[in-house]
Amino acid sequence: MPKTNHIGDDKELVVLSLNHIKEGSEERARKALVDLVPLTNREPSCLFYQMHVNVGTEDNNYMVENPRFYMFYEIWRSRADWDKHMDMPYLQGWKNIAGDVCESWELYIWERVKLPTCPIFRGGDLINPKDKYTLLAMVDVKEDCEDRAWKEMLALVPYTHTEPGCISYEMHVNLDMDNMTANPRKIMYYENWYDYKVWKHEHMKADYLVRWFDMSPKVTHKIDLTGWKVIDHELTASGKEK
Repeated sequence: MPKTNHIGDDKELVVLSLNHIKEGSEERARKALVDLVPLTNREPSCLFYQMHVNVGTEDNNYMVENPRFYMFYEIWRSRADWDKHMDMPYLQGWKNIAGDVCESWELYIWERVKLPTCPIFRGGDLINPKDKYTLLAMVDVKEDCEDRAWKEMLALVPYTHTEPGCISYEMHVNLDMDNMTANPRKIMYYENWYDYKVWKHEHMKADYLVRWFDMSPKVTHKIDLTGWKVIDHELTASGKEK
């Protein structure tokens, strides 16, 4: 039976995969997840596919890895291409063991908000990839506050792009998994910074962001901030990390 066509099949699709690992299954799960990276990046329709391990968001734990929590940020050429990816043999292999090694496996799909701004170049020496810090912000918007929240959050993007410590800062709106309609009450930011300190001690103290967090309780139920480190993606097909 042919698959159902979705609204937006011809648009880029962002996928967020959150993998909570059972205690005692850390080593098996990590190897299985790492194996997916080089194989998936070879798919012609895969535009971006990166694996992250959870770390803290405070000065005393931002380098401490949590081996029981992994995140994948993915960009696909279309919804149809992601559906094909999910049927790949190696994805089926992961699905077959996920029930054994995962406490939960959450999948969300998103549309990236495209704006005519981008981060400025910091200059100087190239960054050390080991120092790069990734931040994920998940925002739940209150009912009847969608318009105001959208305007306030949209305004954060060009301001943040002017910060010299910003590598990338992307805003997304959630999509319904079944029919691809937008859900303006769930917003995500995927951010990459030159290092933890520029995110925590420069960006988070910027006047416009302090203002946003001061007023955000009026328009949001909650804002979840989680820190991440990119898993070295120089991987062989066998999943060995260099």
